[in-house]
Amino acid sequence: MNRITNQMINNTMSYNLQRHQAEMDRIQNSLATGKNVNIPRDNPIASTNQMLYRSRLTEIDQFLSNLSESRSKLDEVDTSLQSTLRIFQRIRVLTVQGANGIYSSFELKEAAATEVNQLLDELVAIANTKGATGRSVFGGHQTGTEDQPNPFVPIYQTLTAGNQGDAMIGVEYRGNIGKFQREVAKGEYMEVGIPGNEVFWATNQILTSNKDSATYLAPTNQSIKIDGREINISAGDNIDIIIDKINNSGLSVRASKGGRNNIIMESTTPHQIWLEDVGSGTVLKDIGILNPNFPEPPNNIDPTVTIGGMSIFEMIIQLRDDLVRGDQELVGGRDLGLIDMGLENVLKHIASVGAKTNRIDEIEKRTEYDKGNVTAMLSNSEDIDYAETIMNFKWLESVHRYALAVGARTIMPTLMDFLR
Repeated sequence: MNRITNQMINNTMSYNLQRHQAEMDRIQNSLATGKNVNIPRDNPIASTNQMLYRSRLTEIDQFLSNLSESRSKLDEVDTSLQSTLRIFQRIRVLTVQGANGIYSSFELKEAAATEVNQLLDELVAIANTKGATGRSVFGGHQTGTEDQPNPFVPIYQTLTAGNQGDAMIGVEYRGNIGKFQREVAKGEYMEVGIPGNEVFWATNQILTSNKDSATYLAPTNQSIKIDGREINISAGDNIDIIIDKINNSGLSVRASKGGRNNIIMESTTPHQIWLEDVGSGTVLKDIGILNPNFPEPPNNIDPTVTIGGMSIFEMIIQLRDDLVRGDQELVGGRDLGLIDMGLENVLKHIASVGAKTNRIDEIEKRTEYDKGNVTAMLSNSEDIDYAETIMNFKWLESVHRYALAVGARTIMPTLMDFLR
């Protein structure tokens, strides 16, 4: 038989009242915040799920931001390419007119060459376009310096073309082959930039070394890079093995051996081939492709190498000079064919940009849908049902009042109270 004392009754009543008050305080906090978990100990499992949902929402918001930025960069590229396309269309009209003998007098030929020259200047300006961040749109990862702010540098010389004094005779690309990548979904990356050595190129490039490499053997294990992809060369590899490794690397470049045991490299898509020896390697220098005095790309090809292929700028310069000379056969044959090749390359990149923009739209829709799903799961996990919570609060309030009333009747005055 248990012995019941007044102190025990008082302690039990106080404990129950405090428990009711603590539960009422928790429900009150839930009603005030709208959340059923305010601290992890309220519900450890739910707290863990909510942290995972919130992390996922933060990740999704970052992907949406990346998508928006990617679309803006692609819009910058597309705007420049559309301007390039309009210039090409006008140049093609002038080329057809020059080939058909419309420009019969020297003055008219000179006028056509003058307009082509102005369009050439505008094309260089488009190639050096700066984006919203001040970075060159077609310069790769090049940020620009005070001495060299632009990726495309025109070369001038005094000519008679158009009687304009200094005329452009070439354009050098001094950017790099970096392509901006953005993570647009978990583990999914997209290139949102095009380097200038791909866009502003009219034909495939051919590099023919004039050095006999029949007896060449790689002295050590080393690496070369072609268009940014690293190819490992082992000690003892000869020219045939090196050619096979290049052709099996999955690049848009094919290598072959010439009749003098020299190496020939040709791009399979219009672009300027990007070559470099990695670190202290010397393979490309040893086989006569790279200039040992200027090993860093671009424009590091050995002066003895025969270079075939033309950039868009070289093609237009050639057209301008042919118009000045009045050579209808070259204008209507060679020059018109090159114009069409350059135009095809520009259209290819415009189509690629458009396809990437459409892909971004689809990814954005999918990401927004995911965001809605995760938000709903988070809401189900942490949000309270107000009607049910208020009902529970009312019920607990009634229980608390009954406890107070019962306690008031249980703790009655004792005999000692009357004896004082």
